[in-house]
Amino acid sequence: MARYAEKLHIVPLLAPVSSTDAVAISNAVNLENAHWVSFLVNWGAITGDTEKLVVSVEASTQGAATTNSADTAIPFVYRLSSTLAADNWGDSTTCASTGLEILGTNDSMALIIDVDPAAIPALDADATYVHVILDGTGLATNAGMSVYALMEDRYPQAEHVTST
Repeated sequence: MARYAEKLHIVPLLAPVSSTDAVAISNAVNLENAHWVSFLVNWGAITGDTEKLVVSVEASTQGAATTNSADTAIPFVYRLSSTLAADNWGDSTTCASTGLEILGTNDSMALIIDVDPAAIPALDADATYVHVILDGTGLATNAGMSVYALMEDRYPQAEHVTST
C-alpha cells in the first residue's frame, strides 16, 4: 500500500518558472490546522557571484499572494542545500526578520525554512497565514524559483484539510 506522504501535507505555492517580476510572493498557507510548516525554496542559476536574492517570510491576515501594510516579517530557521545531485545540507541557522541573502555563488540550490505556527501570535497576534517573499531586485536576470509548503497537520489523513 502506498503512503504518498499522508503525514506530510505538500502544497505548491509558487510555480517553478522564471519571473519577470523583481519580487515574487508565494501563495500563503493557513496556520489553523498546522502543527509545523516548512518551506522548500528552489532557484536556478544566478548570473553573477555578487548578485543576490533575498528570501524572507511574512505573517499575514490574508491568504492571497500579496502583501499589505499589516504583514509582519518574521525570523525563521533555515538550512541551505549543497550543489545539485548532492544530499548535504548546511547547519540549522537562525535568520533575522530582515531576510536571508542568497548570493550568486549559491547557484541552483535549495533552502528549507522552518516556521513554528505556535510562535506566530507573539509576533503578530492577528496573523493566521504565512508566505515567502523572494526579492530579486539585486539580480541582473531573475532565476527560476519555486516554493513548496511541507506541513505537518494537526490531524494527518489521506485527504488533507485545506491549507489555503
